[in-house]
Amino acid sequence: MRPYVLIYATDVDRSRAWYERLGFRLRRLHRHGGWAELERGEFLLYLHGTAAPRPAGFALPGFEAQEGLESLAARLSAAGVLPDPVILDEGFGRVLKLRDPDGYELDIVEHDPELYV
Repeated sequence: MRPYVLIYATDVDRSRAWYERLGFRLRRLHRHGGWAELERGEFLLYLHGTAAPRPAGFALPGFEAQEGLESLAARLSAAGVLPDPVILDEGFGRVLKLRDPDGYELDIVEHDPELYV
């Protein structure tokens, strides 16, 4: 099995371009533009066209940082993905908050093993 997140996007092409700037690569695209499948490693992201964004659900898509959050924030800011980067301290480490083109919130976390028991 491969994990995936389904996101309802008001503009699949716009969202696809945004997620590609995050490092996802296009896997499949529906010929009429209402569906796109992207992947990053083993993780799948499905973009489903919709007329209006869905209300926040029970799942929060997120990523574990593979580099320092400061350098990641600078890179994402330069790519136009993250105009005003903010890094928050949490009980498990630090978090960089993102919003996709439809306003969905995503977290990029940097876990600090010293904070765990």
